[in-house]
Amino acid sequence: MFNDNKLIILGSTGSIGKSTLEVIKHNKDSFEVICLTADSSSVALAEQINLFKPKYAYLNNFLLIDDLKSRITHNQTIVITDINQLHDILKSDIYNTLVSAMSGSTGLLLTFLALQSNKKVLLANKESLVMAGDLFSKYRKQIIPIDSEHNAIFQVIGNLNCEEISKITLTASGGPFRAYPRSKFEQITVEMALKHPNWSMGRKITIDSATMMNKCLEIIEAYYLFNLKSDQIDVLVHPESIIHSIVNYKDGSSLCQFSEPNMQIPISYALGYPNRINSGVGSFDLSSIENLNFSKVDHDKFPSINYAYKALDGSGNSCLVINAANELAVNAFLERQISFLSIFSIIEDSFSITLNSMITSIEEILDADIMYRQKINQIIIKYLIN
Repeated sequence: MFNDNKLIILGSTGSIGKSTLEVIKHNKDSFEVICLTADSSSVALAEQINLFKPKYAYLNNFLLIDDLKSRITHNQTIVITDINQLHDILKSDIYNTLVSAMSGSTGLLLTFLALQSNKKVLLANKESLVMAGDLFSKYRKQIIPIDSEHNAIFQVIGNLNCEEISKITLTASGGPFRAYPRSKFEQITVEMALKHPNWSMGRKITIDSATMMNKCLEIIEAYYLFNLKSDQIDVLVHPESIIHSIVNYKDGSSLCQFSEPNMQIPISYALGYPNRINSGVGSFDLSSIENLNFSKVDHDKFPSINYAYKALDGSGNSCLVINAANELAVNAFLERQISFLSIFSIIEDSFSITLNSMITSIEEILDADIMYRQKINQIIIKYLIN
């Protein structure tokens, strides 16, 4: 019996999408997968279709559609090829929960369509809130975050305004370069940056962790998700990644959520909310670890944390600009066009871009994003490796 848990998963072949489907395997009688989408992973998407038998599937790469269809043994699945068809499905009543697991800005419009259609959204696509926080915050009651940090806060306070909160503290592993000398950052390669010590993630978010831009984006996300002021959001480096966030109350009490660093846990909480379901992961044994370490962020090594506060305290479009700058810079680094340190420089330079007036719609955000990216690409040219 599906208990009316009918899901669409955007980005089902990425790390979050795969973890979501793993949780569903452990609760197969409680969920029905209606639609799966992927960017270009036709082989992985076909395997998921054959296993979960969704009514619809969408692959963003049109050149791989025939390959996808040739691999599907479940002939009941309808492979849609037009993005407008996916839009119509997201606006429809055939599902009630969207898992927004796409990486980057591509998930913005799709996620917003689900919110507008009064769906519950399990949000891993932090870029949506960074780009369109004011618009998304109107739908706060429909959103359950599945980033481990924000999910930990949600487990403590829910999505309600809480006047008793003094501040929240997001924890950060520190990435692969937490103890790496700043003097050697110029030598960091793509391969080094993609080796995260604790988490298995996609390439973009792994680089974001290496620069700690993921925490910059998460500060902005928390600002909108939990209706906080920027000075109520702090970051602590916690290399073990066991305590995922801390809520500090005005009476001096602090509450936290801790668990194994495994995304199936926050995903299962969001899928089962307000109940708890089997995540497929056991409870963490505190006796198995000798020390839990915490330290302040080294802002000289990781200036990215300060970008969040500068953007939140600046123009309403500053968050949109730094998100675009980060996406383009990370892509350029992964393509070996710029150095690791140039990611910071490009984002810093993007603050000089002249911003438009107040943006009030998704369409205006998407148009502004295109314009800002054109300007940022001109900045990137200065940092290209000869």
